[in-house]
Amino acid sequence: MVMTRKINVDARRRILEAAHDLFLERGLKGASMEEVAGAAGIKKANLFHYYPSKECLELAVLEQAAGEMKEQVEAQLSASGRDPVGAVASMFEQAGRGMRERRCRGGCFLGNLAQEASDHNETIRVRVSEFLCYWTDQLASFLDRGRASGYFRPELEPRTAAEAILALFEGALLFSKASRRPDPVESSKRMAVAYLEGFRP
Repeated sequence: MVMTRKINVDARRRILEAAHDLFLERGLKGASMEEVAGAAGIKKANLFHYYPSKECLELAVLEQAAGEMKEQVEAQLSASGRDPVGAVASMFEQAGRGMRERRCRGGCFLGNLAQEASDHNETIRVRVSEFLCYWTDQLASFLDRGRASGYFRPELEPRTAAEAILALFEGALLFSKASRRPDPVESSKRMAVAYLEGFRP
């Protein structure tokens, strides 16, 4: 029984990893269940045993990606100590490294889903929106703590700043992906840093 459970967990892991990579590379419509099964090293019939439909698989991959990104957000904001500007700069720098490693392909998985599915899949749109709201809340709270500590002047509006920074961040990844250049991420980092520095005492 324990061995069977371990096999099931391993199979699900391989399926989700394969689906994530294919969805990131080709989009939801561009990757078939047969291709996911092949990349995961299982039979197509076995794939449908774990995920009865492609939408079930898409949502499972989305949930896993959102969970991993939440962990990344929390780590970025907690590891930066009392330097909010450094935290935001680090967020862009990490994304820039990822884009260079992937030759400016892929971009932000959840951002890609929002672009592709928001107009015709309400479930995915809502789930992506929930994550973006969470991310905005976390960054806004982080910036608000900086304002309360005197790091920023009282004029800073944390939520407005958080929304602007994340919109700049997602736009930078989209621009970088479309142009096949990492430069937009670096340029956006400089703008985000300059924006926040403008609220320093």
